[in-house]
Amino acid sequence: MWLLICRRILLGVGWVLVWAFLVFLLTFIMAFIMAAWKLSSSIPLDKLVNTTELNLQTGFKVESGKQRLREYEFDVTRRREAPSGVWKKMVLVNGQSPGPLIEVNTGDIVRVKVNNLIWDESTTIHWHGIHQRNTTWMDGVAGISQCAIPPGKSFTYEIEIIDQRGTFWYHAHSKVQYTGGLYGPIVVHDPDERLPPDVDIAAERIVFMGGSFHAYGEDLLESYLQPSSAWSPSVPGVKPLPDVILINGLTAFTNCNHTSSTWPSFMPPICELSSRQFTTPMPNTTTHLRLINHSSFTSLYFTIDSHPYLTIIEIDRVEVEPITVPGIHLNIGQRYSVLVSPIHSTTTGSFVMKATIPKSCFLPYVPYTSEILESVNHQGTALLSYSPNPNSSLPQNIKPVVDIPQNCTNLPFNLPVPIRKMAAFPPDTAHPSRNTHEINFQFQQAGPVNRIFINRTSYSPLPHSAQLWLSLPQTLDSDSDPGSYNNYNFPLNQQVLLLPDPNKTVQIAINNRDIMEHPFHLHGHPLRTVAWGPGEFSGGTNPNTTWNLPNPMRRDTLTIPGLSHVVIRFLADNPDI
Repeated sequence: MWLLICRRILLGVGWVLVWAFLVFLLTFIMAFIMAAWKLSSSIPLDKLVNTTELNLQTGFKVESGKQRLREYEFDVTRRREAPSGVWKKMVLVNGQSPGPLIEVNTGDIVRVKVNNLIWDESTTIHWHGIHQRNTTWMDGVAGISQCAIPPGKSFTYEIEIIDQRGTFWYHAHSKVQYTGGLYGPIVVHDPDERLPPDVDIAAERIVFMGGSFHAYGEDLLESYLQPSSAWSPSVPGVKPLPDVILINGLTAFTNCNHTSSTWPSFMPPICELSSRQFTTPMPNTTTHLRLINHSSFTSLYFTIDSHPYLTIIEIDRVEVEPITVPGIHLNIGQRYSVLVSPIHSTTTGSFVMKATIPKSCFLPYVPYTSEILESVNHQGTALLSYSPNPNSSLPQNIKPVVDIPQNCTNLPFNLPVPIRKMAAFPPDTAHPSRNTHEINFQFQQAGPVNRIFINRTSYSPLPHSAQLWLSLPQTLDSDSDPGSYNNYNFPLNQQVLLLPDPNKTVQIAINNRDIMEHPFHLHGHPLRTVAWGPGEFSGGTNPNTTWNLPNPMRRDTLTIPGLSHVVIRFLADNPDI
């Protein structure tokens, strides 16, 4: 009997040892495959991030009066790179992230041939902030304004830059590919750009900033749409916090022992230390920084150590009267141009630029913590160096001067004053309700999951119900007044606001019923923020609504504070977008 018991114990131990050996063997094989995959596909960081373009040291000639054709060719690929120290799948343009710089003069024509070399995903590119006057089919929204570019195929975008100037960017608008790295800068020059006349700007630099995930974006989306996600198994509908914050495509990652909240737990990532990006203005001069937030989820607060003042001169490509601030809140897709000067004429060394997640804006509503973000105080860093030979690992003269504000919003709506003065479009008194809408934005339960809703509409993929195709047989009754909740004959996952009166004023009130702030971006039209206030607009009966009609701020991406409303106006003069 004892022999039988011992035999069974030995058999049990043997199976445990066998399983342990198999797990060890599988882990070794996976590590070997990933290491080989890393070596076979690695792009040096100085090639992955094109510093020459980000520093706008291209020798571009700024001119006016002569329209030129600017041609580019983009190869969109999926590769494995490690801009944050962790090797992961990325979507790149010509082997870069951020992608190649598009630099033009106002009035130029931009032609971009996009070759989709991803074997199993379609793609499109949206030109964020470009109005697409009379070229709405070039806007790049998959299923809405164009069919996506299939694997192995090409599509050529052609866009005329009409009466626009300043800082823009492009990004994928199919699936979540820009989360994986498909984004890049656009700078539109204009000799007539309205800059402060008493400031000698010696250099310009682009500063991209945004959250980045160790996991691939498509994997994150698949998990997010389930009742239980990998990072929040007990609370559905929670968006993942980024693992790191990149500045100009890189970040300093110094501890590979921290656990990622998005990377699969059964497969440890290949990790290595990484370095920061640095920007090098000319010593003793004023530098023009073009700031862009490319995040997928979080707004960011930008500061520079030992630089207590930043001067805002442009917001979403609109020149504004100079505004001096200690730091800048940038929501997703927003752009700010700021002037930065050294405090003293003898200033040397490197100073830390920080892009920080305002904690109270997100963390109270996320039921988990990010170990990596906690370890770096929820911020990404890069260096502003006044030295001719900067060292990205040795910041000097570090004197934080700014507390991160927790009001979770941009500047007060009435603070920025556009230099090119334009009054708000007047309401259409003949048909006051036909181009007027009021919509509600909120986070609510939808079956087993939580979703963001605009009126009764929430996101779902459009593989078999693309609005592009469903709109062709539609006969929309422009003589009726169906209101803002009508889907016409579109599926319930597609919200439609009909604007039956062309070349008339459109007014849309947006009520944010959620406690969190949220960005709102409009394609094809420069929106004018004409009113705002706490609570809901309620058809204009809210006594706390503040109006600004003589010269309202114009931009394409605004922040709507939690439990508040904003009213925008634009002219319905760019059909089908």
